[in-house]
Amino acid sequence: METQLILNLDIRFTLTREEYYVSTANSFAIRTLDDWTARSQTGLIIVGPRASGKTHLASVWINETGGQLFQVQELVSFDVEILLKEKFIVIENLNRIIQLSRNERSEIEEKILHVYNSLTSSGGRLLITATTFPNKWNIELKDLLSRLMSCQIAELSLPDDNLLAAIMTKQFVDRQIVVSPQVIDHAMVRMERSFSFAKKLVEKLDSEALRINKPISKKLVNDVISSLGSRRSES
Repeated sequence: METQLILNLDIRFTLTREEYYVSTANSFAIRTLDDWTARSQTGLIIVGPRASGKTHLASVWINETGGQLFQVQELVSFDVEILLKEKFIVIENLNRIIQLSRNERSEIEEKILHVYNSLTSSGGRLLITATTFPNKWNIELKDLLSRLMSCQIAELSLPDDNLLAAIMTKQFVDRQIVVSPQVIDHAMVRMERSFSFAKKLVEKLDSEALRINKPISKKLVNDVISSLGSRRSES
């Protein structure tokens, strides 16, 4: 029987080490992150396609280190002196620097180099996420490029079904909703394989179930996936 307990309570999302699910899609990146944290190398770059879980992994690291996360575009207006006070920093989506103006790129490159050198001196760490490798970012500041090219790389692939099912189950639990494994399995073979779509699917299923005042069923999964317009491609 497909059952769901719907409780209209506050939603609390957490992402600690214990709640981060490991599979073949991310196990190498996690080992690399752990090894890097134990060594003296300043920089690590997590590279993976969109929705492969880069932000999830960076969030685990931030929770463990007390670090601060910045989107690359935020650095344009951010005071570098404030950045220099941090010992553990994440810069998200650094590959997007190529979308900014030349003046903005130049300013960001100078700031990152300054921060990198400061972290090296203080024993801090700089974690970077991106969808491509540093040689594709059109970095013009040679000193910065050389440092980025020397960073260790942790690659992520798209999540496999086991990881996606675990993540979706956790998101339902965070919303105090119980959904049967059969319904989760039904969604797995029909949905787009990405963390971002899994999140959208859970959110939409939650809201629709509340709207119609019915449990989350296979039929509702089909309807919501169809409405979101993203089904898994046949391989």
